[in-house]
Amino acid sequence: MDRGHGGRARVALSLAAALFLAAPVRDAAAQVREPLPWRPEALATVVPDPRVDALVDELDADDHATRARASAALLEPSVPEEQVWRRLARGGLSAEAHRRLLAVGRSRIVDAPRGALGIQMAGRFGDADGVTVTALIPNMPARRHLQPGDRIVSIDGRPVRVSQELTAIVQMKRPGEPIDVVVMRGERDAQGRVKAGPDGRAAEQRVEVRMEVGSRDDLERFGDGGLSAPVADMARERLADELAASFPMPERTLPSTRVEGEPLDVEAHPDIVQLRAQLARADGLGPGVGIRAVLRARLTQLEAAARAPALDPAERAWFRAVAERYRELIPEDLRPEPEAAPRRP
Repeated sequence: MDRGHGGRARVALSLAAALFLAAPVRDAAAQVREPLPWRPEALATVVPDPRVDALVDELDADDHATRARASAALLEPSVPEEQVWRRLARGGLSAEAHRRLLAVGRSRIVDAPRGALGIQMAGRFGDADGVTVTALIPNMPARRHLQPGDRIVSIDGRPVRVSQELTAIVQMKRPGEPIDVVVMRGERDAQGRVKAGPDGRAAEQRVEVRMEVGSRDDLERFGDGGLSAPVADMARERLADELAASFPMPERTLPSTRVEGEPLDVEAHPDIVQLRAQLARADGLGPGVGIRAVLRARLTQLEAAARAPALDPAERAWFRAVAERYRELIPEDLRPEPEAAPRRP
């Protein structure tokens, strides 16, 4: 009997600990709100690149090989991402080119290299805000700028309260990008001991540091320095979803009359027509690794269209039926999992 109660207690404690640890990850991901890189003011000074425009034109080529080759070329590091955002913002793309370029943009967000500083860290001590550096990883940027015991209080002007926030901000940066770090550093006496201030607490001075972000790959090679990717993954997925929402394809609806009670005829919807035509080709959807992202992005847009608040019941039913049919047509090995229904409180 006692063992049973003890086992249940341990399970309950484990579940509570898991929920406790998961909450800061979700909260930290919610805090990471990067300014949208495709906002108009950010694109105002971007000069069109004829090479990129030519590749975008090839996204609508008649043969699959050319389309796939153009998609792959647009993922190359030599293509600045602002050129992708510029071309999406310009519009005027065919359905095929729009989907492929949107998939390129999503991959550039979700799969981009992650940054790292190269620190081991602990949470706040006492009532002090910030993240305390406990150790520095060799061959990483922080080794040249920070010291064990430094308390990081902000990064790029954003307050840092817990380690998950620090991880999320840093991993959203690209290796080589500059990052501004503000630390509170303890003042030490001649023997290297931290001095006490008038209130009995450690005397600290504010130190501002600018360094280049290192690579997460290097961090894993030289020694792990904290949390890995869950928080950054959540933030990147959110940014990728905002990309799809920012550049939806204009919905084209075909006027028709329907007798009440008859099933909705969605086969004439342009997206259904195009997907069926692609499936009927000899090469099908093609072997391109990005096709899953293309299909997912378009399905996300169709499902979002069905949730638009301004729709009347008939329009909502139409868009929902189109999205469901589109999902049915996607081959099973490429079909994304349906979104879980939100739980009622």
